[in-house]
Amino acid sequence: MRIFFCLFFITYTSFSQQWLGISTSNYAGTYNLAANPANVADSRHKLFLNITGGNIDFINNFAGWAAPYSFFGLSTNLVPNRYRAPNGLPIFRSSYIDEALDKPNSVAFFATDVKGPSLIYTFEKAKFAIGLTTRGRMLMNLSNTTSSIARIMVKGTLIPNLYGKTQANNHLAMNLNGYTEMGLTLGAVIREQDQDFFKVGLTVKRLNGLINIHYLVDNLDFIVDANSAKALRQDVYFKNVTGTYGTTTNAATRSFSLSPSWIFGNLAAGTGYGFDIGAIYEFRPEFDKYEVKVKGKLLKDGTKNKYLYRIGVALIDIGSINYNNPTYANVIQIAKTNVLIQPGTFNKINSPDRLFYQMNDAFGISQADYQNSFVVALPMALSLNFDYKISEKIYVNATWIHSLRNSKKMGMNQPSMLAITPRYESKWFDIAMPISLQNGYRNFAFGLASRMGPFFLGSENLAGIVNIGNPKGISAYMGLFLPIFRKLPDTSNGCYIEEKITLRKEIRDILKKRSQKRAWNRIR
Repeated sequence: MRIFFCLFFITYTSFSQQWLGISTSNYAGTYNLAANPANVADSRHKLFLNITGGNIDFINNFAGWAAPYSFFGLSTNLVPNRYRAPNGLPIFRSSYIDEALDKPNSVAFFATDVKGPSLIYTFEKAKFAIGLTTRGRMLMNLSNTTSSIARIMVKGTLIPNLYGKTQANNHLAMNLNGYTEMGLTLGAVIREQDQDFFKVGLTVKRLNGLINIHYLVDNLDFIVDANSAKALRQDVYFKNVTGTYGTTTNAATRSFSLSPSWIFGNLAAGTGYGFDIGAIYEFRPEFDKYEVKVKGKLLKDGTKNKYLYRIGVALIDIGSINYNNPTYANVIQIAKTNVLIQPGTFNKINSPDRLFYQMNDAFGISQADYQNSFVVALPMALSLNFDYKISEKIYVNATWIHSLRNSKKMGMNQPSMLAITPRYESKWFDIAMPISLQNGYRNFAFGLASRMGPFFLGSENLAGIVNIGNPKGISAYMGLFLPIFRKLPDTSNGCYIEEKITLRKEIRDILKKRSQKRAWNRIR
C-alpha cells in the first residue's frame, strides 16, 4: 500500500517542455513565442498558422529505468516477446527500478503541452507582428521530498526492511495543475540602425484552471508494518502529519467550454492572467548585404537571417490562477496524529473525487472543514538565449531557463535547465541535437529533432526512448503547421540589389585600399 498522497501521483504519471529542437529555429513560428515573445517580430513568416502540436515530458532524480526494454516500449506495448509472460503481459520486476537512496531531496517533473490553432501575422511596413495562441497545459511538480517518501512512491510499502521503523522528519511538496491558455502576443522592431537591431515583445494570457491537486507536507512521521491479517499487505501508521491538501472536483474538468462566458467569465474552477515579456538584440555586421532598393527606397530583405549572433532575454509565465469557484475548489490545513491507514483505505484512485472521498474517510474530514479558495502561481522563470550563426544554414544555440519560483511553496515550477543545441536550418528542413542539463541542472540529457516542411518530430531526452544508461526521464514532441514565408519586395527587376553607401562603408573601403597599396609597395 502506498502512502495516500502518492497514489494519485503514480496513477497520473504514466509518462519536453522547452521543445528545444524546434523552438530554437528561425522557422519555428508560434513555437518560439513561449521562450521569448519578441520572437514574433521580424520572423521569416508573413503568416504562420499552427494546426496542432503535442509534447510530453517526465524526468526525476530518484528512479532510473533499469529494465531490459525501454519505458517507451512499455507505454506503447512494443515490448519484445522474450520479455513477456505466457499471458502476453510484459514481465516487470522491482529490480527494474534503480533507486538513488542517497538523495536528500528527490524531485520529479511531468508535463504535457498541447498547442492548438495559433497564428503569427507580420505587418512588414510597420515592422510589427501579432500572434494569437491557444494551449492546454498540465504540469506536475514533486520537490522537497525525502528519500523515504520517494522510495515508497516508486516501490510501494512492500519493503520488509522498513517494517516497524519510524520514518521521521519527512516532507514533500507536490502540485498537479491542468489549465487552458489563450494568448495575445505583440512584437515590434524598435531600432534598426546599421549593425544594431532591437525588437521587443509582450504576451498577455487568459488562464482557466481545469484541475488541481496539491500536497504541501511540512512534517510527516510514519511507520510501515505488516498487516496481521493479510501477509502481503501493510499498514501505515501516521504518528504525526501536518500540511495542506487541496483539490478540484471531477466536475471542474467537465465544465470546460469554448463559450465566451466560460473563457472570460468566472465559470471555471479557477481563472487568472499571465504575462511574458522579452527583448532581443541582433548584431548584424554585414547589414548592407541585405538591403534592396525599391522605388528609390532601401528596404531590408525579410527572407534572410541577417545576424552574426542574437541575444534574447525574457521573463516568462508571470501570473497566477485563483481557484475560487466554491462549486469546484477545496483546500484544508491538516494537523493529525496517530492515524492508522489499513489496506484498502486508498484504492483505485482514478479521479480527484475518489481521492477526495477516501481522504475524508481516512482522516475524519467533513465538507465543512474545507475552504473554497486557493491561488496557484505560474512557473515564472528567466529565459536567456544566445544564437550564433556559423554559416547561412548552420547555427549553435545556448538556452538557459532559470526558475524564479520557490519549489517548496504552493504553485507550479518550471525546473531550471541549461542547453546547447547545434542545428542545420533551412526554409523547408531543420535538424537539431539539443544537449542539456535538466531538472534543476540535476539530469544530463541529449535529444534529436527534425522539421520537414510543415511537420516536426523530436525529443529532448532520447535516452528514455532508446533505453540508454538507466534513464530517469523521457520526452517526445511533434507538430503540424502551415507556413507562408515572407518574400522579397516587389521590384521591376527582382535580381537587382543596390548596395547602400554609408560613412562606415566608405571608411572601411579606404582602409582596405590603403592596406592593398602597402602590400603592392612591398612587392615592388
